[in-house]
Amino acid sequence: MIVSRSEDGYKPFTIRKKSGGGRLIAAPEPQLLSVQRWISRNVLANRPVHSSSMAYAPGASPLKCAARHVGARWLLKFDIHDFFESISEDRVYWAFRSCGYQPLIAFELARICTRVHSPYVQIDSRWRSGRTHGPAEITAYSDDRLGHLAQGAPTSPMLSNLVSEPMDDLLAKIARERGLVYTRYSDDVVFSTGTTITRREVRNLVHDVKRVFNSFGHLLHRKKVVIAPPGARKLVLGLLVDGDEVRLSREYRARVESHVRGIEKFGLAEHAASRHFTSVWGMVRHVGGLIAHSRAVDQTYGDSMQLRLSAALEASGWSDASP
Repeated sequence: MIVSRSEDGYKPFTIRKKSGGGRLIAAPEPQLLSVQRWISRNVLANRPVHSSSMAYAPGASPLKCAARHVGARWLLKFDIHDFFESISEDRVYWAFRSCGYQPLIAFELARICTRVHSPYVQIDSRWRSGRTHGPAEITAYSDDRLGHLAQGAPTSPMLSNLVSEPMDDLLAKIARERGLVYTRYSDDVVFSTGTTITRREVRNLVHDVKRVFNSFGHLLHRKKVVIAPPGARKLVLGLLVDGDEVRLSREYRARVESHVRGIEKFGLAEHAASRHFTSVWGMVRHVGGLIAHSRAVDQTYGDSMQLRLSAALEASGWSDASP
């Protein structure tokens, strides 16, 4: 059983990262997936999120997140290393307790929504002393390995927001005290200001962000820290924010146009094969999603790309000319 930790309940696999290496995905088995979806719909979906949290909530989007930073003169970006995996079972337990669940139910929900895999992690004394419902007396619950959120579970995104609310409070307070704007989009943390700050203040902010991350069990991904001073290009979730409105980057436009041009020139099957898509259907949905994002940011440009794509799909005999 999942709650007793006598079985895993997940099928792990790795997907390739654009930056190199692999990302571990743990897909829940059908029965566990069904239960987690029920928890997502009936327990987590209506929970309010912090005003600075811009992902995994109704109406949230990369565009809305980027819009918070329009006109930035200084932009500082931080990434949390292995975000879901660094959110431990004990923090998930307390999140369910904050929803009003009694200790034993919160414990069982936390077990259902977390996964254990190597390296072996022991529950620390604070977690053991906090388990006032006494599941230690239940023999089936005696496994003392500490689980974590699994990337691939439908409950993980919303739970990450719920668990991260105290961290968002601290980081938002740090931003307010310095006259900065703060947002978090999953593991992407961004601070910006339209005024001037000193390099010493920047160093202090980096130190404070690292300290807050560590206090919540997270590690700062040092290689992904970006400090963009005045004059530098400023991107938030791939969108330009250094002007008076959010704009698509040159790279994003080139990506969209290369797909549309490839379909126009070579047809669906050949372009899908050249870009290593597993199916034509998947490629069409992928390109359609890129264009939908373009239209949300720049409708004139997005509409022009949609017209070209629709014409190319129709010429190729695609039955759904508006993916």
